[in-house]
Amino acid sequence: MLAAVECNAGFGHGICGAFVTPPRVAYIQPKNQSTVDLTGKTGIIFRWNKVPMAAGGVHAYRFKIYKGFGYEVVVSKKLDRGVFEIEIPAAAFENGVAYTWKVQQRDDNSMNWSQYDIWNFKVVK
Repeated sequence: MLAAVECNAGFGHGICGAFVTPPRVAYIQPKNQSTVDLTGKTGIIFRWNKVPMAAGGVHAYRFKIYKGFGYEVVVSKKLDRGVFEIEIPAAAFENGVAYTWKVQQRDDNSMNWSQYDIWNFKVVK
């Protein structure tokens, strides 16, 4: 994490801008490289842990699911700061297909998005 940069731009506050990279979100489920059996289920619940933030705290989360390991977005949602899970309906997934998912958090002060890990899972129905 980088600190704020001092400058003399004549704006009176002495700060050019904060270059803060928020910490990565810690995922819980579905586990990386797992198989999710949706037989008889209505959906998949995705969960992550709240990660402490320096500065202003979490502003929001950005949640995405991709089909396979490419760039075909299946789900893309911006979630409020107090949300640590989301259920995606079983109908959004195809049998035998691999998916990847990620979550980023946004710092309330700098408005920067965190870096992220990508976890993958395969669906069976």
